[in-house]
Amino acid sequence: MTLDYLSVESILALDCGSTVTQALLIDRVNADYRLVARTEAPSTVEPPWNDLMASVRQAIAQISEITDLPLMNRQGQIITPQQQTGGVDAVVVITSASPPLRLLLAGVMRDISLDSARRAITNTYATIEGLVSLGHRDESTGSTNDDIQGQVELFLKLVPDAVVIVGGIDGGASRPVLQAAEAMSIGSFTMPQGDRPPIVYAGNADLRSEVADIVGAEAELRSIDNVRPSLELENPGPLQIELEELYRQRKMGRLPGFGTLASWSSVAVLPTAKAHAYSMQYLSQLDGINVLGVDVGGSTSTMASMVENHLDLAIRSDLGLSYNAARLLDEVPPESISRWLPFEMEPAEIRNILRNKSIHYRTLPQTREELLLEQAVAREILRLLLKEMMPRWPDGTSRLYADLLPKFHLIVGGGGVIANAPTCGQAALILLDALQPVGVTGLVLDKARLVAPLAAVAMLNPLAAAQVTQRDALHNIGTVVAPVGSAREGETALTFKIDYDDGRSLEVEVAYGSLEVIPLATGQTADLELRPTRRFDVGLGTRGQAGTTKVEGGVLGIIIDARGRPLPIAEDPEQQREKMQRWLWDMGS
Repeated sequence: MTLDYLSVESILALDCGSTVTQALLIDRVNADYRLVARTEAPSTVEPPWNDLMASVRQAIAQISEITDLPLMNRQGQIITPQQQTGGVDAVVVITSASPPLRLLLAGVMRDISLDSARRAITNTYATIEGLVSLGHRDESTGSTNDDIQGQVELFLKLVPDAVVIVGGIDGGASRPVLQAAEAMSIGSFTMPQGDRPPIVYAGNADLRSEVADIVGAEAELRSIDNVRPSLELENPGPLQIELEELYRQRKMGRLPGFGTLASWSSVAVLPTAKAHAYSMQYLSQLDGINVLGVDVGGSTSTMASMVENHLDLAIRSDLGLSYNAARLLDEVPPESISRWLPFEMEPAEIRNILRNKSIHYRTLPQTREELLLEQAVAREILRLLLKEMMPRWPDGTSRLYADLLPKFHLIVGGGGVIANAPTCGQAALILLDALQPVGVTGLVLDKARLVAPLAAVAMLNPLAAAQVTQRDALHNIGTVVAPVGSAREGETALTFKIDYDDGRSLEVEVAYGSLEVIPLATGQTADLELRPTRRFDVGLGTRGQAGTTKVEGGVLGIIIDARGRPLPIAEDPEQQREKMQRWLWDMGS
């Protein structure tokens, strides 16, 4: 059924995560759409409930209590369209409750198509659980899987949700690709017919018919365009689309209760990360600016960007702050986490806390130390996402420095550890430490977790999404000014002059190594004149070049981050702890 958005006044948006389900009621208030109520309930997708709908109905019931308006009938079904006695005109749904696709990736040793496949996979809800390639050595066993027997054994050990085979540009390598196809076919043959994982072939186009002959009827083969058809051309789109479809079918579609939830929704159910990316695209196009959005969730973390009209998304389905917390230790040592702490914490203690968090993933930090540890973990997760995104950003006027963030006009911080930090200073510091923005950037928080659901709302009613975004979605921290360069601590990095709307003015010298917070209330603007010294660039592309800009205020106001870019980390742990404590004090925490 197609709805006319002009007839849709009340919308119930449901965001079903792996740990929390939230319900959002959007309705007209006088002439404008506003967020009327928001509730949440612990997810019930896992035992003992095994029913996503239990938490959905609980969150909706809380909405009814707040608004004194019944939204469900006695059978627990949503009432649509809205009537005088209750109900809503439409329902939209996003979800990240499904586990990611577990993939076995097969390719050619040191083949660039493997890197292209990895980049495509990070754009989807999928994790690479095993790799088959000539010369690849399993770090846990020290063995290689060059032969068919080793590849079949790896297949049977992992029992993946899907297999992705790449390798060779069109007209290139054949033997290792065909060997991998044969091994995957043999592995599939040992499994029951209904349990065999699909094989996605995204390699040398000239080998499609041979791969099809090898696989035969032993497994479902999906042949798509080569992920790397030539040395100069990368083609991730078809593989991303195929994996997204597999995720919808084999993960989202099999969530207990998903069928009922999907039948309620007036538009297609969106994966949360995809919805988050669409929202960043909308914010970018709204004002013609570069936008970066990050979300550190319970089980999944995402980063989405729009740089010069180019949309990119990185998803880490294996990294979060609930039952995936300990998996960070597979990629970074405890010392990388402890450098973000203002106190000493032994590596063994960090490991134990994160492993306990993975087991008792619904628990919240009980002490300041535990809170700051979670914030430190968030920094390292964001740094890993940044590592994925860095090679994707195009060269251009926004990319002033190859090893630093492009110029973003707006950064949106999401996920409970950031958006619900006890102080905005702590939230801002997580973003500044992990992302290291350059030049002049606005910082906002997605405190009500509205950003991703509004992408689904926009599919149904663009006006409602636009008005709620402008009025209710984003919590403005302020504007950060971050010069690029280095000097001796205490030397002047820049001088700034701020002219307030009421005629007042203030001129301050900022020392290298410091963080300065200048009050400027939310809703107010000011003119800022920046005069960097010859060693620093304030985002204009030239060191020592002065400039002026109009800035908006926020909860904190204007943040001058003169600690340098790249951010200097002290080699001595005690000195770094002292730095962290000073940075927290500077940000009012």
